[in-house]
Amino acid sequence: MTSAFNEDHRPEGFGFRTGMRSEAVAIGFAVFVLVLGSLFVVLGMVLAVGEGLWGWVLALAVFELAFVAGFAAMMHMARQRRRLR
Repeated sequence: MTSAFNEDHRPEGFGFRTGMRSEAVAIGFAVFVLVLGSLFVVLGMVLAVGEGLWGWVLALAVFELAFVAGFAAMMHMARQRRRLR
């Protein structure tokens, strides 16, 4: 009988800290987040330009930089996952 508190047990969830299945899944998730976030930011920029809200356009540009920084961080964590195994 296997104990629920086996010392070799690894979490089976989905996430960078909960036992992502593979490097490829981690990279795919990072790309998905970047693309989806960028699409929303571009849509917001188009709407803001249409209304002449240039301050919002600048704020959304800074927000896009945060998406790119998050993407770089997730890619770094995905590469670390490969090295640990």
